[in-house]
Amino acid sequence: MKGFLIKFYTTVFFFIFTNTLNAQENKQSAFSVNYNYQFAFGNISKTFGNNSSVGACYFFETTKNYLFGIEGSYMFGNKIKDESIFDGISSSDGGVIGGNGQYANINLMEIGFNTYLLAGFCFHNSEKNLSGVYLSQGIGYLQHKIFIDTKNQNIPQLNENMKKGYDRFSNGISTKFSIDYKFYHEKGMFQISSGLNYTIAYTKIQRNYDFANNLKYPNKRNWDNFLGLKFEVIIPINRKNDEQFHYF
Repeated sequence: MKGFLIKFYTTVFFFIFTNTLNAQENKQSAFSVNYNYQFAFGNISKTFGNNSSVGACYFFETTKNYLFGIEGSYMFGNKIKDESIFDGISSSDGGVIGGNGQYANINLMEIGFNTYLLAGFCFHNSEKNLSGVYLSQGIGYLQHKIFIDTKNQNIPQLNENMKKGYDRFSNGISTKFSIDYKFYHEKGMFQISSGLNYTIAYTKIQRNYDFANNLKYPNKRNWDNFLGLKFEVIIPINRKNDEQFHYF
């Protein structure tokens, strides 16, 4: 996986550098920030509920309406489905006792991130209008885990090393399919986008042992799936022949 990440980010750097040199030849280039609400399916839905993500994207469109970009997002959610995760270290009434002999306050949440190289095609309402339907596919990397927040309490059963036996840290190669409608205001006052995306990740738990169930994790990968609803704000950087375009 480390080798994959090195190659991936080397490709990203070359991608940005090459596009910077050719920026004036593109129809548009822009940054965007987005919010995505994701419905979980597949193996990941056994551990987590639905989640949210916030992210950023850099994309450019060629004069032939081809789209290329780089995207990254931070994922988070507060629904952990396995309520018995700490049964092995809990008292008879279900609480975890800290080093001071008192019940500890522990919060669990889902966190993760993903990053993609994107390619696609844009369908505009007219040749002089950047508004329209944008189709894209991305290939990249996704990871997620259970974040165990002990609030700096002294809990020997959940020190930094012991947490790794419960957090189900997983990662793997991922792909994303997106369909968005981007709207460009007539006077350039704002540019927004909304759409649907479907993410498929082929992940593996990277920990050796599952403390919650007292067993070794199997050496296999699983399919994680998300259906997302996205809202995005677009920040233009460059538009070729700006005076030739009308935004509405």
